[in-house]
Amino acid sequence: MENEASITISKVAIQKALAFLLIAGFIVFATMGLHWRAASGDTPDMRLVPVAVETIARQPSYQVNEFYAGRVEARQRVNLAFEQAGKIEAMYVDEGDFVKAGDLIAKLDVDLLEASRDQTRSAIVRIRSQVELAKLTEERQKTLFEQGHSSEQRYDEARFNREALTAQLAETEAALRTIEINIEKSSLYAPFDAQVGARSVDTGAVRDAGMAIVTLLETSVQQARISVPTSRVQAMKVAEELSVSYHGEPLSATILAVRADVNQATRTQDVILNIAPESPIPFGELVELSLPETRIQQGYWLPVEALVEGKKGLWNIFAVENDGTGDKVVRRAVEVIFAETGRVFVTANIGPDARLVASGTHRVVPGQYIDVMLNRGQ
Repeated sequence: MENEASITISKVAIQKALAFLLIAGFIVFATMGLHWRAASGDTPDMRLVPVAVETIARQPSYQVNEFYAGRVEARQRVNLAFEQAGKIEAMYVDEGDFVKAGDLIAKLDVDLLEASRDQTRSAIVRIRSQVELAKLTEERQKTLFEQGHSSEQRYDEARFNREALTAQLAETEAALRTIEINIEKSSLYAPFDAQVGARSVDTGAVRDAGMAIVTLLETSVQQARISVPTSRVQAMKVAEELSVSYHGEPLSATILAVRADVNQATRTQDVILNIAPESPIPFGELVELSLPETRIQQGYWLPVEALVEGKKGLWNIFAVENDGTGDKVVRRAVEVIFAETGRVFVTANIGPDARLVASGTHRVVPGQYIDVMLNRGQ
């Protein structure tokens, strides 16, 4: 019985050994087959990772946008004041109010002026009567003198008296016009459409001539004053349209004027722009002017996602080259020249046209063969 059990165990061991050898042989055969197919270029497509690849062309230059900030200001800003001293009878506006051209802003007390006007009008009536009497007297003395019944002296006295009274009448009438003008100027009107920026007095206050009553800021047109380097100003022309933005929103802007003087501290010149926002921008707010500049430098525009961090702070890309077997990932060093949102401009020794892994660089490694999904790049 013991001999039969030993024989059975030996048969089982032999069967297991044969099965192991058969499996090992199959694995070796399969591995050799794969190596043979890889060497012959017949790599199974199912083993290749699909990767998005862009074709990039070398550019002779690149364009950047330089940004300059400036402030919004009113085209006209004026401190309104009365031309004569007096007591403020009424104020019709307050800070922040909007007014139209011709709207009444403030009014002085004109009681004294009106009394003086009435007095002057009465004086004119009296002097006119005296002038009429002087004319009649002159005519009578002239007749008597011609008839020899009066002396030349009396005739001259009548004539000069009439001339003096006539001059006095003209002087009094001029004084009346002065008073009426002062009464008119005792009312202050808005010279243009504006917003009241500041109110300096209240009703009842007494102000000297020329002292500010309110500050008006014109609202019909808004301007921006932006300091630009002299080298960029030389190419600008009046009425030229420029790209200006406020909080990222584009504005229609044209050049109104370029100041001829240069700021010695900043070496810039002020460019004054007419802007047309959809809604008024608060005066003093910042707007941004964008000026394109072309820089001569050969290189390539790449998506930011194509950059791979290298050693010692350097940057690489994964280029795609065909080595006769397939499309293979290779590492290439690049130098970043300029960066903006979403893309960078780099210099690299990769030829006039090249293919690179545009995104998903974490899915591949140098030396790996990939299934190219080609897109046209920059």
